[in-house]
Formats: sequence, structure tokens, C-alpha cells
Amino acid sequence: MADTPSAPVPMPPSAPAPLRRNAKAAVAKPAGRKRLRLPIAAVLVAGFGSLMLAAVASVLVLGLVSATTNTFALLNDKADLALAGVEVRVRHQLDPAREMARFVAGLIERGDLRPDDATAMADTLRGALAGGPDVTGLAFIRPDLTGVQVGRLNGGLSVGTLDLQGDSDVPPEVLDGPNRSAATWADPRWLKEAQNSLVTLYQPVRRDGRYLGQVAVGVSLGDLSRFLSVLYVEQGLNAFVLYDHTHVLAHPALVGRSFDFSNKPDGPPLPRIDQVDDPALAALWSSGTPIQSLKKRVEGRSVRVLGSDYAFLTRPMAGYGQQDWIIGIGYRDGEMGNEIRRLYTTGAVGLAILLVSVGVALLVGRRISRQVARLAEAADRVRAFEFRTIADLPDSRLREMARAASAFNAMVAGLRWFETYVPKALVLRLMRQRESMGDGAGGPDHGGRLDSVLREVTVMFTDIRGFSRMAEHMAAADTAALLNEHFTLLAACIEAEGGTVDKFIGDSLMAFWGAPEEQEDHAARALRAAYAIHHAVRADNRRRVSAGQAPIQVRVGLHSGPVVVGNIGSDSRINYTIVGDTVNVAARIEELSAALQGEAEVIVLTSGVTAAKGKDAVPLVRQGGRSLRGRTGTTELWRLVPPEEERKETAKPAAPTVKPTPAATPSTTDAGSAKV
Repeated sequence: MADTPSAPVPMPPSAPAPLRRNAKAAVAKPAGRKRLRLPIAAVLVAGFGSLMLAAVASVLVLGLVSATTNTFALLNDKADLALAGVEVRVRHQLDPAREMARFVAGLIERGDLRPDDATAMADTLRGALAGGPDVTGLAFIRPDLTGVQVGRLNGGLSVGTLDLQGDSDVPPEVLDGPNRSAATWADPRWLKEAQNSLVTLYQPVRRDGRYLGQVAVGVSLGDLSRFLSVLYVEQGLNAFVLYDHTHVLAHPALVGRSFDFSNKPDGPPLPRIDQVDDPALAALWSSGTPIQSLKKRVEGRSVRVLGSDYAFLTRPMAGYGQQDWIIGIGYRDGEMGNEIRRLYTTGAVGLAILLVSVGVALLVGRRISRQVARLAEAADRVRAFEFRTIADLPDSRLREMARAASAFNAMVAGLRWFETYVPKALVLRLMRQRESMGDGAGGPDHGGRLDSVLREVTVMFTDIRGFSRMAEHMAAADTAALLNEHFTLLAACIEAEGGTVDKFIGDSLMAFWGAPEEQEDHAARALRAAYAIHHAVRADNRRRVSAGQAPIQVRVGLHSGPVVVGNIGSDSRINYTIVGDTVNVAARIEELSAALQGEAEVIVLTSGVTAAKGKDAVPLVRQGGRSLRGRTGTTELWRLVPPEEERKETAKPAAPTVKPTPAATPSTTDAGSAKV
């Protein structure tokens, strides 16, 4: 119902003229005032800058009293970011092993790779290892403790068999594989062949609930030390990774050194901290003194060795074994002490902190604006119905942004289901048609819906011959899979020619051309789509036969004429569809094609009306007039015969292939079928 315009409220007639002028002025004054709008980045900069200026004075005064405490606090603030960076890089060094294990396990679980095919397994493992330079070895262990392994040796890849039967030193993660469903990292183990210690990830593999074995991915700790050495050269960070307070997993000083832990009686196969060329690290836990740390997860220790002071910051890192590893960074005390003392003795400390605060404010403003821009970009993709390409919006520490992201992600998830049931191409066409018609399309009494109109279209019906008998011997899932593949094949051909898939009826499909967008060549488009379906079904049948499956026979019927097209249905559910006698004739032509199909894989019958309108779109052979079930008179029919099929029947007498014209298609039924 149209909105009723509200009547203007007049001034009381008894109001004096000055009062009326003042009222007008009061109304006009706000309208002429320009609202001041500040960018959020400027507000953040001013706010954070003021706070930091106040903090500078406090820090300077308190720093004179507690210089030592502030020294380590600043060191911790700076190094915490470095610790986070080291942890991220260490995880990036190890996490490819998890992705590789998931990839190989996925191949086996989907049936693309058989566990008992040693040759295929070796080739797959070798290819996966070649693509993962951070991984040292890769293996698949069957339930009987045999398998295939691939490893890096002397600059190349070596492939061999694996047999742990009777081995007394089988890792417990291997034996516990049938009882686990998730991947797990094992404690470091000594690999005799590589003369190195490895950390190994074990990924159980199951198919239909049955345990098939485990994928094992090993990463050399020597590679991890080389990575920390590069980090030291590039950024000057003396980073290390400890297994516990006694053993070292990775350290730049371990590069180029070799150890033999094959006969080590106890403990992990790792060097002790006193075997690393780092005296300060060796004294870290024995003589180190705890220092203040501003971060809850960061532990600070001060060590004095050979007349020099060192500060170490460490924190645990979980996820790679039974116990947490320890990542840390070591600094010589003078590296930051001189800088901080210079800051205390110069007046530029306030300006420096102010600049830092401005940078942080700009960074925060940029991050917020980036989240808003990401939301706007995703909204544009929603408008374009590109639901599958929209990545989930990340969470935010800002409550409103987090709520907006959560709500938007939920909306997109629902729209993805919506897209599954509603043809995206049809909705986009309707939207374009509505925009071209203006906001008033459909009229005020239609709720924005498009009016139903009489339109000249071409209708297509398809059907699988003998599908009911075929489905009797198939499982429900296989039947659905067959139909899904079949309809996907047909829909691609139809949509490639600008057609609209109206509905799926059992094993039948109904489509049309000429609506919602007017298409002058709708008949030619439909004939070309039928031609593409003909070739696609035949190609798919060749694939089915090679896979040991029975081919399918498809019937296609086409007819052109006027229909009523628009939104048809109830208040609770509505469909954009077509109705009319043209639809019935197309269905009857498809039904009649069963009697003419014979052993052909695909038969395409079209009425004389469609053949005439389609002109030379596809090769057609005249079939003469035929009676359709439930209709009087005869309908002129034409059959699509591709050149390759026409050559096969050159030995048979056939009706001449002539160019269809409106005059060549006399039919009382066709003339009458224009009635809706």
C-alpha cells in the first residue's frame, strides 16, 4: 500500500509576525551550519598523542628513581615483538609438515591413493617431499608397521621400504595410531641414516572409520638451526629454541656442528646447553637472576659471564610434542642500556615517544579503516552475488567490528545456501531488468515484484530414457550423484547460451530462452544449447563406458511460442517461471522423441516453429508431421542430426535436409499453440 503523504503543519494564525520570523530563523540556522566531521585517524592521533605526552613526563621522573627496572621493561617491550616474530617463523618452518601430512592423508582417505600400492605411494611421497623444502623425510606406515619412506640424502631424494616389525624402539605415537584421530608431534628422535635429530608429525589415516595407517613427516633440527642463523644475520637476533632447561633444539652456533647420539643412554638426542658455543646460555638456568617482565608469558633472566651482562627473554611454545618448547632471545646488556641512557639525557625523548604514539595511532586508524574497507568490499561481492569468493571477515578486538564481522559471515553463509537453491544468473538478470525499468518496476501493489507479461520464448524439456529401471538397481546416493552430474552437464550448456534453468522434475529438466531478458535469437540459442548437450552427453557416455558404467540415453524437445512469464506462486513461496500451451507442446515433443530415438544416445526434436526461427543455427532433418498426445492435428517436427551422425546413415534412405522456413512448417497445432 502506498504511503500517505503527511500534511504540513501550519503556524498558528494568531502568532505575531516577529515570532514567525524567529521560528523561521531557528529552523534555517541549523540548515546553514556545516557539520564538522573529523577523520577517525586524526582523533586517534590526538588522543594517543596527549596520553603519550603525559606519560613521557611520568616516565622521565620515575625513570630517575628506577632506571634499572625501566631498562629491562623497555627491553622486554621491544623483545616481546621479536619473540612473537621468532615464534611465527619457527612455526612457519614446522607447519608445512602438518599441511603435507594432511595432503597425503587426504589422498588416501578419498581413495585417490591406495595404501597397498607401494609404487604409487612412493611416487606420491617423493613428489610431496620435493615440493616441501622445509621437510626432511616423509613416510606412510601401515597398520602392520610396514610402509614406504622418502628422505633427503646427500642433496637428493631417496626412496625405500619401511619395516618396524620386531623393532623394540618403535615410537609410541606409531603404536597409538589406531586410537587417535588427530595428528600429533613426537619427541625428537635420532635418525641414524641422516646422522641428525628429527621431530616427527604422525597423522592417522582413516576411511569409513577403518584405520589405514599413518603419515609420518619429519623435520630436521639442523634445518631449524640454519634458519635461526639466517635470522641472526638478517636481523641481529640471537634467537634459540630449547627442548627443556638442559637440551637445545636449535641455535645458530649449532650450524656446521655434528653430534652422534646413537649410543646416548638417556634423555633426548639433543646437545646440552653446555655443548653449545654460548657461555651466557649455558649459565642461564644455573646462575641467571630473574628480572621483571611486563608480559605474563615472558620470563626474563640476567646473566653475568666473563665481565659482561646479558639479558634473556624466554616464553613457552606449545604444539610440537608432549612438553612445551622454550623460545628465547639473548641481548648484551649494553645494546639497550646506552640507548636508554641517551634517551634520559636528551630532551628529544618526549618528541620520540610522541612520534611513536602518532605512528601507533595511525596504525590503529589504518587497521580500523582496513576492516571497514574489507567489509565494504565484501558487501560489493554480495551485491554481485559472488558468494563463493567471499572470504570470512576476521575477528576484531573492537566489539562493534567483531559483531559486524560475525553477522556478515553468518549472512554470507546463509546466502551461499540461498544460491544453491536459486539460480544466480536468473536473479542477476531480474535485478538488471528491474534497474533498467526504474524503481517503480512492478508497481506499488506488487511489493517490488516484476509484472507477469506475455513473451515469445523457446522452451526445452530433457529426459533420461529408462531412468526408472536404471534407478531400481542403484543406491540412493548413487542415483543422486548421477542426477547431479547429469544436470550440471546440461545446465552448463544451457547457461552458456543465456538460457534459464526453470526446474528439475525427477530426471527431467525444463529450461527456456527469451526471458527475463528479451532475446531476439532465443530459438537459435536453444538449438545451439541442444547441439552442445548432444555432444556433451556423448562425451560423458564415453567416460562412463571407460569407467565401467552404463551409458545413458537422453531425449530433448524444443518448441517456440508465446507464454506468460513472471512471478507465480503463493505468498509464502514464489517462483519466476513460465506457463502456457507452448510449454505443453515442448513437453509432448520430448515425449514423442522416445518413439524415434532407437539406439541413439541423444535425440533432439524441435517443432517447425523453432526450426524456422533458429534458421541455420544447427543442422536439422525434417521428420514430417506427427500427432502429439492430447492434441488434434499434426505438428511439423525436425530432428537435429550432427554431420558425424548424418555420415553414418548415408547408406540409409533419409528425408532430404532442407532449410526450414515459416512456409515449410504448416501445422494447425503450431498455429493453435500460440494460444495461452
